Formats: sequence, C-alpha cells, structure tokens
Amino acid sequence: MILSVLTGLLFGSDGYYVALAWTSSALMYFIVRSLRTAALGPDSMGGPVPRQRLQLYLTLGAAAFQPLIIYWLTFHLVR
Repeated sequence: MILSVLTGLLFGSDGYYVALAWTSSALMYFIVRSLRTAALGPDSMGGPVPRQRLQLYLTLGAAAFQPLIIYWLTFHLVR
C-alpha cells in the first residue's frame, strides 16, 4: 500500500494504478504460493479432500480480495 501511495504521489494517478496492479499481483502470488502448501499439506499426492479444497478456495478468495481492500484504503490519497 505504501509503495502504491508513494508512486501515486510522485507520478500521479497513472503511476498509482500501475504500482497498484504490480503490488497487487505480487501480493496475490505470495499469498497463494505461501498458503497453498499450508492448506494442502505435504501429503496430498492424490486429489485434495473436500476440507482441503475448501481451504484452498478460501485462500484464493482472500488473495483476490486483497487488491480491492488496498484500492479502497488508498484511492482517496491519490487524485
């Protein structure tokens, strides 16, 4: 969020949206990559069981929701 706001203050709203897209993509990648192994566990050689599948969907939902939260918290700071 801080990087997006600072970029927006330095380069205007176009820079803000570019930085927001980049940081959101990086954050979503980090969340999915980190929490996927925690949700599935090391012993999921077969298909994931229903509980693990639910945890994986919740992880993907949380990762997809993060850019919306970042935008909602910072859009009014950069105009």
